Amino acid sequence: MDSTLVDFIQSLRHHGLPVSPAETLDALQAVAAIGVGNRERLKITLGLTLAKSLAHRGQLEELFDRFFDPPKTSASPLIQFDAPADIDTPAAPAANSIHSELGQLLLRNDQPTLQRQLVIAAEQAGAKDMQMFLQKKMVSNRILMDMGDRQLQKELRQLESRQQQLQLVAELQQQRQQLIDTINDYVEQQFLLYSRNRGNQLSEATLQQAKLSNLDSVQLQQLMRLVLKIAKKLASLHSRTRKVSKRGCLDMRRTIAANAALDGHLLHTRWKSTRIERPRVMVICDISGSVSTYARFLLLFVYALQDVLPRVRSFVFSNQMHEVTSQFRELQPEAAISQVIERWSGFSTDYGRALQDFSALALSQVDSKTQVIMLGDARNNHDLGRADIWKEVHNRAQRVLWLNPEDRSRWNTGDSIMRLYAPYCSMLETCNSLRDMERVLGRLLKYAN
Repeated sequence: MDSTLVDFIQSLRHHGLPVSPAETLDALQAVAAIGVGNRERLKITLGLTLAKSLAHRGQLEELFDRFFDPPKTSASPLIQFDAPADIDTPAAPAANSIHSELGQLLLRNDQPTLQRQLVIAAEQAGAKDMQMFLQKKMVSNRILMDMGDRQLQKELRQLESRQQQLQLVAELQQQRQQLIDTINDYVEQQFLLYSRNRGNQLSEATLQQAKLSNLDSVQLQQLMRLVLKIAKKLASLHSRTRKVSKRGCLDMRRTIAANAALDGHLLHTRWKSTRIERPRVMVICDISGSVSTYARFLLLFVYALQDVLPRVRSFVFSNQMHEVTSQFRELQPEAAISQVIERWSGFSTDYGRALQDFSALALSQVDSKTQVIMLGDARNNHDLGRADIWKEVHNRAQRVLWLNPEDRSRWNTGDSIMRLYAPYCSMLETCNSLRDMERVLGRLLKYAN
């Protein structure tokens, strides 16, 4: 346990908390005295021995939870697969074709063993020692190989030639992709915990690429400042585009008429006037616990673009949907977002009821000049999804964009009903980082201009 505590203290230092060697020894002695059986007692003890202020205490407790909890992907445990529907046990006939250890673990959905193997492989691959975000892919690939992916891939290639095994191959390929996404997420978490480039020294490029769910509160504050910077850049770019296009096309008939007395010399040009009507944008955000961080940043980003997107209406929901446009008129975006999330998040998600509310609130105002953005993971607790309402939104709107913070391999697993909404989306994207949001909103502005 001592080595684990030393790793934790190293992580605290990398996050800017000053911990001296003497305080480290005090913490080790205190933990030896109280034991590690009680999680809350351990957290309190480390806070008392290592934190120098209330601010440091709060940061330590947040890092404690990130360090000692099993790392999580968006709203999912470290490794969580839907077991193949037609395979109950590895002894089923189709499963007898899989002999590799990794394949058997995936078939049995043996999460504890998969988690243990991932952590061991990450330690051996040097996940804690990465100094550059670019090393993430290399380390992730090494972990995957150490877990036995080469043997699994060989088996899957052999099974692809057998018609009766194609369903098994498809299911294992999906589970393998979930494992890859989980490894990538875990490696990113390790980099953010252990990298020496902490706090304000963490590069903007790294912050833009990292999953929002993997960032701590200090990094999220830094990211908020970065959102405003990127939004200003996007607004400047697209306002210039608008100024260039605003003149319109050359009106040859009027130009020739205006120069009739000049022997055909075209000294006076006439332009076709162009009326640019900015589209309405409706932003709908799931603010339930699993995706509230993503909603916070999307709303902040959208309202930072008010110079080029002035006609925005905002809606949020967990179960019931509420229009919150007025809050953003009355308050600064950050204050409005905090108020909205505090008031209406924390309820069990119900997309069906939320879409019914949207139908009553705003569906009649959706038309061919409206772009609709939905941010949500489509996890509906096995309730009715009312995709018929979303179909009506798609039929009425100019464009419909759905941004899902989960990796694609997680869509349509468990209680996800993404497949019901997907046919009625103009664009469907994974969106879990600031870079993803910048790309999507850049496209939105392109269509708006």
